[in-house]
Amino acid sequence: MCMFLFFGNLHSDVDEKLLYDTFSDLGIIVTNPKIKKDLETGNSCGFGFISYDSFEASDAAIKLMNGQYLCNRLISVSYAYKKGTNGASWHPFREDPGSH
Repeated sequence: MCMFLFFGNLHSDVDEKLLYDTFSDLGIIVTNPKIKKDLETGNSCGFGFISYDSFEASDAAIKLMNGQYLCNRLISVSYAYKKGTNGASWHPFREDPGSH
């Protein structure tokens, strides 16, 4: 079972490779990081997603990285939930993550 995490307040310099390199030591990454980009400009929208293979790895990522600095910006790390689902988890790689 994949545990999807949401990353918020990402600096525009943060890319998928940096997220992977930063978070891969915390557990087995099942789905490579995905940063939401503006369809017209290709610029980062400032948030992204990653998935781990276990709750333990996901919990470690949240505990160790939520509220930490990445590229001189305080980031948020939490479980990914679709708005309006009363906390039901979802699969951000199957839908447009812009709706988060």
